[in-house]
Amino acid sequence: MTLTLETPTIEQCYNWALFLDIDGTLVDIAPTPDSVTVLPTLPTLLNDLRQTLGGALALISGRSMIEIDYLFPGRLDAAGTHGVEWRHAGTMLPEDGNHHDAMSNLMPEIEDRVRKLPGLLIEKKSHSFALHYRQHPERESDAWSLAGSALQALGADFRLLFGKGVVEIVAANADKGMAIKRFMALPPYRGRIPVFVGDDVTDECGFQVVNQMGGVSIRVGDTSFSLARFKIGTPPELRAWLSAIAIHLETTRP
Repeated sequence: MTLTLETPTIEQCYNWALFLDIDGTLVDIAPTPDSVTVLPTLPTLLNDLRQTLGGALALISGRSMIEIDYLFPGRLDAAGTHGVEWRHAGTMLPEDGNHHDAMSNLMPEIEDRVRKLPGLLIEKKSHSFALHYRQHPERESDAWSLAGSALQALGADFRLLFGKGVVEIVAANADKGMAIKRFMALPPYRGRIPVFVGDDVTDECGFQVVNQMGGVSIRVGDTSFSLARFKIGTPPELRAWLSAIAIHLETTRP
Protein backbone atom coordinates (compact mmCIF):
# COMPACT_ATOMS: atom_id res chain seq x y z
CA MET A 1 0.00 0.00 0.00
CA THR A 2 1.35 3.43 -0.91
CA LEU A 3 1.03 6.35 1.45
CA THR A 4 1.11 10.07 0.78
CA LEU A 5 4.63 11.22 1.52
CA GLU A 6 5.13 13.79 4.23
CA THR A 7 8.17 16.06 4.56
CA PRO A 8 10.77 13.85 6.28
CA THR A 9 12.73 14.76 9.39
CA ILE A 10 16.03 16.56 9.12
CA GLU A 11 17.90 13.53 10.43
CA GLN A 12 16.52 11.42 7.57
CA CYS A 13 17.36 14.01 4.92
CA TYR A 14 20.99 14.42 5.88
CA ASN A 15 21.69 10.74 5.31
CA TRP A 16 19.97 10.49 1.94
CA ALA A 17 21.37 9.68 -1.49
CA LEU A 18 18.84 11.26 -3.85
CA PHE A 19 18.08 9.77 -7.30
CA LEU A 20 15.62 11.62 -9.53
CA ASP A 21 13.91 10.78 -12.80
CA ILE A 22 13.26 13.74 -15.13
CA ASP A 23 10.16 13.52 -17.36
CA GLY A 24 6.93 13.33 -15.40
CA THR A 25 8.94 13.65 -12.19
CA LEU A 26 11.10 16.77 -12.04
CA VAL A 27 9.42 18.30 -15.10
CA ASP A 28 5.87 18.06 -16.36
CA ILE A 29 5.10 15.72 -19.24
CA ALA A 30 4.99 17.60 -22.56
CA PRO A 31 3.46 16.67 -25.94
CA THR A 32 6.93 15.81 -27.28
CA PRO A 33 10.29 15.16 -25.58
CA ASP A 34 11.71 18.35 -27.11
CA SER A 35 8.96 20.57 -25.73
CA VAL A 36 9.45 20.04 -21.98
CA THR A 37 9.92 23.12 -19.83
CA VAL A 38 12.55 23.31 -17.11
CA LEU A 39 11.71 26.07 -14.66
CA PRO A 40 14.65 28.48 -14.19
CA THR A 41 14.70 27.76 -10.45
CA LEU A 42 14.98 23.97 -10.85
CA PRO A 43 18.70 23.63 -11.73
CA THR A 44 19.52 25.91 -8.78
CA LEU A 45 17.36 23.78 -6.50
CA LEU A 46 19.12 20.59 -7.60
CA ASN A 47 22.53 22.17 -7.09
CA ASP A 48 21.55 23.33 -3.60
CA LEU A 49 20.35 19.83 -2.72
CA ARG A 50 23.49 18.26 -4.14
CA GLN A 51 25.69 20.50 -2.01
CA THR A 52 23.76 19.97 1.21
CA LEU A 53 23.75 16.21 0.59
CA GLY A 54 27.52 16.15 0.19
CA GLY A 55 27.24 15.52 -3.55
CA ALA A 56 24.91 12.52 -3.25
CA LEU A 57 22.40 13.45 -5.96
CA ALA A 58 22.07 11.90 -9.42
CA LEU A 59 19.60 12.11 -12.30
CA ILE A 60 18.29 8.71 -13.49
CA SER A 61 16.56 9.08 -16.85
CA GLY A 62 15.54 7.42 -20.07
CA ARG A 63 16.92 10.47 -21.87
CA SER A 64 20.38 10.35 -23.37
CA MET A 65 23.23 12.01 -21.50
CA ILE A 66 23.36 14.75 -24.14
CA GLU A 67 19.71 15.58 -23.49
CA ILE A 68 20.19 15.46 -19.72
CA ASP A 69 23.06 17.94 -19.93
CA TYR A 70 21.04 20.21 -22.22
CA LEU A 71 18.18 20.36 -19.72
CA PHE A 72 20.41 20.48 -16.63
CA PRO A 73 23.87 21.91 -17.43
CA GLY A 74 26.68 21.31 -14.98
CA ARG A 75 27.63 17.66 -15.58
CA LEU A 76 25.68 16.32 -12.63
CA ASP A 77 26.06 12.67 -11.73
CA ALA A 78 23.61 10.90 -14.02
CA ALA A 79 22.50 7.68 -15.65
CA GLY A 80 21.10 8.15 -19.16
CA THR A 81 19.22 5.88 -21.57
CA HIS A 82 17.82 3.89 -18.63
CA GLY A 83 21.28 3.25 -17.21
CA VAL A 84 23.24 2.37 -20.36
CA GLU A 85 25.07 5.71 -20.07
CA TRP A 86 26.48 6.49 -16.64
CA ARG A 87 28.57 9.34 -15.20
CA HIS A 88 30.06 9.67 -11.74
CA ALA A 89 32.22 12.60 -10.60
CA GLY A 90 32.63 13.72 -14.21
CA THR A 91 33.80 10.33 -15.50
CA MET A 92 31.72 8.47 -18.10
CA LEU A 93 31.38 4.71 -18.18
CA PRO A 94 32.77 3.43 -21.53
CA GLU A 95 30.00 2.96 -24.08
CA ASP A 96 29.22 -0.26 -25.92
CA GLY A 97 29.99 0.47 -29.58
CA ASN A 98 28.21 -2.68 -30.75
CA HIS A 99 24.87 -1.38 -29.46
CA HIS A 100 25.39 1.94 -31.23
CA ASP A 101 26.34 0.30 -34.53
CA ALA A 102 23.40 -2.11 -34.50
CA MET A 103 20.96 0.73 -33.84
CA SER A 104 22.51 2.97 -36.51
CA ASN A 105 22.31 0.24 -39.14
CA LEU A 106 18.61 -0.34 -38.50
CA MET A 107 17.56 3.31 -38.16
CA PRO A 108 17.01 4.19 -41.87
CA GLU A 109 14.45 1.39 -42.20
CA ILE A 110 12.68 2.39 -38.98
CA GLU A 111 12.53 6.05 -39.98
CA ASP A 112 11.09 5.12 -43.36
CA ARG A 113 8.33 3.06 -41.74
CA VAL A 114 7.54 5.82 -39.22
CA ARG A 115 7.13 8.35 -42.05
CA LYS A 116 4.28 6.20 -43.36
CA LEU A 117 2.48 6.35 -39.99
CA PRO A 118 1.38 9.97 -39.37
CA GLY A 119 1.11 10.76 -35.68
CA LEU A 120 3.83 8.34 -34.60
CA LEU A 121 6.94 10.13 -33.32
CA ILE A 122 10.42 8.61 -33.23
CA GLU A 123 12.98 9.72 -30.65
CA LYS A 124 16.51 8.64 -31.59
CA LYS A 125 19.22 8.06 -29.01
CA SER A 126 22.75 6.68 -29.24
CA HIS A 127 21.83 3.29 -27.76
CA SER A 128 18.07 3.14 -28.23
CA PHE A 129 15.05 4.65 -29.90
CA ALA A 130 11.55 5.35 -28.68
CA LEU A 131 8.23 5.42 -30.51
CA HIS A 132 5.83 7.94 -28.98
CA TYR A 133 2.08 7.75 -29.49
CA ARG A 134 0.83 9.76 -26.49
CA GLN A 135 -0.77 12.39 -28.72
CA HIS A 136 -2.18 9.76 -31.11
CA PRO A 137 -3.27 6.73 -29.05
CA GLU A 138 -4.75 5.18 -32.18
CA ARG A 139 -1.14 4.48 -33.21
CA GLU A 140 -0.44 2.26 -30.17
CA SER A 141 -0.73 -1.02 -32.08
CA ASP A 142 1.44 0.37 -34.90
CA ALA A 143 4.11 1.41 -32.40
CA TRP A 144 4.12 -2.00 -30.73
CA SER A 145 4.22 -3.82 -34.05
CA LEU A 146 7.11 -1.72 -35.34
CA ALA A 147 9.01 -2.08 -32.07
CA GLY A 148 8.50 -5.84 -32.12
CA SER A 149 9.88 -6.21 -35.64
CA ALA A 150 12.85 -3.98 -34.73
CA LEU A 151 13.58 -6.14 -31.70
CA GLN A 152 13.50 -9.26 -33.83
CA ALA A 153 16.04 -7.70 -36.20
CA LEU A 154 18.33 -6.50 -33.41
CA GLY A 155 18.39 -9.75 -31.45
CA ALA A 156 18.97 -10.74 -27.85
CA ASP A 157 21.20 -7.76 -26.99
CA PHE A 158 18.07 -5.57 -26.90
CA ARG A 159 14.66 -5.60 -25.21
CA LEU A 160 11.39 -3.65 -25.24
CA LEU A 161 10.53 -1.12 -22.55
CA PHE A 162 6.99 0.24 -22.24
CA GLY A 163 6.07 3.59 -20.73
CA LYS A 164 3.30 6.19 -20.79
CA GLY A 165 2.35 6.44 -24.45
CA VAL A 166 5.73 5.16 -25.57
CA VAL A 167 7.51 1.92 -26.42
CA GLU A 168 11.30 1.93 -26.49
CA ILE A 169 13.91 -0.47 -27.80
CA VAL A 170 16.82 -0.46 -25.36
CA ALA A 171 19.95 -2.48 -24.68
CA ALA A 172 19.20 -5.64 -22.69
CA ASN A 173 21.44 -4.36 -19.88
CA ALA A 174 19.54 -1.04 -19.57
CA ASP A 175 18.33 -0.97 -15.98
CA LYS A 176 17.79 2.05 -13.72
CA GLY A 177 18.02 -0.18 -10.66
CA MET A 178 21.48 -1.38 -11.60
CA ALA A 179 22.55 2.22 -12.21
CA ILE A 180 21.44 3.15 -8.70
CA LYS A 181 23.32 0.15 -7.27
CA ARG A 182 26.46 1.30 -9.07
CA PHE A 183 26.20 4.76 -7.53
CA MET A 184 25.52 3.35 -4.06
CA ALA A 185 28.81 1.44 -4.13
CA LEU A 186 30.80 4.67 -4.53
CA PRO A 187 31.35 7.85 -2.49
CA PRO A 188 29.56 10.08 -1.66
CA TYR A 189 26.57 7.71 -1.99
CA ARG A 190 28.02 4.74 -0.12
CA GLY A 191 26.58 4.32 3.39
CA ARG A 192 23.61 6.61 2.74
CA ILE A 193 19.91 5.78 2.41
CA PRO A 194 18.90 5.62 -1.28
CA VAL A 195 15.84 7.65 -2.25
CA PHE A 196 14.49 7.25 -5.80
CA VAL A 197 11.66 9.29 -7.31
CA GLY A 198 10.09 8.27 -10.64
CA ASP A 199 6.74 8.28 -12.38
CA ASP A 200 6.51 5.43 -14.88
CA VAL A 201 6.73 1.67 -15.31
CA THR A 202 10.28 2.22 -16.54
CA ASP A 203 11.15 3.29 -12.98
CA GLU A 204 9.84 0.15 -11.29
CA CYS A 205 13.22 -1.62 -11.40
CA GLY A 206 14.67 1.35 -9.54
CA PHE A 207 11.93 1.18 -6.91
CA GLN A 208 12.60 -2.54 -6.46
CA VAL A 209 16.33 -2.04 -5.89
CA VAL A 210 15.82 0.85 -3.48
CA ASN A 211 13.27 -1.17 -1.50
CA GLN A 212 15.71 -4.07 -1.27
CA MET A 213 18.35 -1.67 0.06
CA GLY A 214 16.05 -0.36 2.77
CA GLY A 215 15.58 2.99 1.03
CA VAL A 216 12.69 5.27 0.11
CA SER A 217 10.83 4.68 -3.17
CA ILE A 218 8.45 7.39 -4.38
CA ARG A 219 6.22 7.40 -7.45
CA VAL A 220 4.77 10.60 -8.85
CA GLY A 221 1.18 10.26 -10.02
CA ASP A 222 -0.62 6.93 -10.46
CA THR A 223 0.64 4.26 -8.07
CA SER A 224 -2.05 1.62 -8.68
CA PHE A 225 0.40 -1.10 -9.64
CA SER A 226 3.67 0.30 -8.35
CA LEU A 227 6.38 -1.11 -6.10
CA ALA A 228 6.96 2.42 -4.78
CA ARG A 229 6.14 2.69 -1.09
CA PHE A 230 5.21 6.37 -1.19
CA LYS A 231 3.53 8.70 -3.64
CA ILE A 232 3.43 12.37 -4.60
CA GLY A 233 0.63 13.63 -6.81
CA THR A 234 2.29 15.80 -9.46
CA PRO A 235 5.68 17.20 -10.56
CA PRO A 236 4.82 20.64 -9.09
CA GLU A 237 4.11 18.96 -5.75
CA LEU A 238 7.42 17.13 -5.96
CA ARG A 239 9.30 20.35 -6.72
CA ALA A 240 7.65 22.01 -3.72
CA TRP A 241 8.57 19.02 -1.53
CA LEU A 242 12.20 19.13 -2.71
CA SER A 243 12.29 22.88 -2.03
CA ALA A 244 11.06 22.26 1.52
CA ILE A 245 13.80 19.69 2.04
CA ALA A 246 16.45 22.07 0.67
CA ILE A 247 15.30 24.78 3.08
CA HIS A 248 15.34 22.35 6.04
CA LEU A 249 18.84 21.18 5.16
CA GLU A 250 20.19 24.69 4.60
CA THR A 251 18.76 26.22 7.75
CA THR A 252 20.00 23.39 9.98
CA ARG A 253 23.41 22.92 8.36
CA PRO A 254 26.05 22.41 11.09
